[in-house]
Amino acid sequence: MKRIISIAIISLLLALSGKYEVEAETTGTRIKDAESAYPETVVWFSPPSEITDIRVLLQEGKKELAVKRAREYVAGLENVPGYQAEQIRYFALNALCAALTSSGETKEAIETCSRAIELYPTAWEALNTRGTAYYISGQIDLALEDYRKALSRVPESGSTAELIRFNLGLAEKKKTGSE
Repeated sequence: MKRIISIAIISLLLALSGKYEVEAETTGTRIKDAESAYPETVVWFSPPSEITDIRVLLQEGKKELAVKRAREYVAGLENVPGYQAEQIRYFALNALCAALTSSGETKEAIETCSRAIELYPTAWEALNTRGTAYYISGQIDLALEDYRKALSRVPESGSTAELIRFNLGLAEKKKTGSE
């Protein structure tokens, strides 16, 4: 049975319409709950318009098109020099990882997030997203490792830590079989 992947995308524009709640965070994923391993929430704040477009496609359930656009965006950034381009490349790779995870392409998602992590090993976003890809692919020990690393890179309180702790808790439940 094919599972429906429900991804609620949060953005300032949609919040202004009253449809979604805003969280002032960068990119991250929140696993839905024990009954579904797929991401429920992708938290965004001030993404480049290309990433916003990818997010909207995921919102509309157009996962394959989101993956295609994310791949094109990442490819377009490959030879762009400079620190700012590297930062954008990190978030583009993370967005591609999230899109691939949403479409069930977890092996490529994990590889893509790993590329982002190589760019910024001290950032939390791609670790959390890769943790979700590991979780969905059944690699719970690796998911736990990534969630713990991600949690160590954020302030102890706040919505970012809450998001990561939520994912960590679900992975721990799954590991112990108490889901």
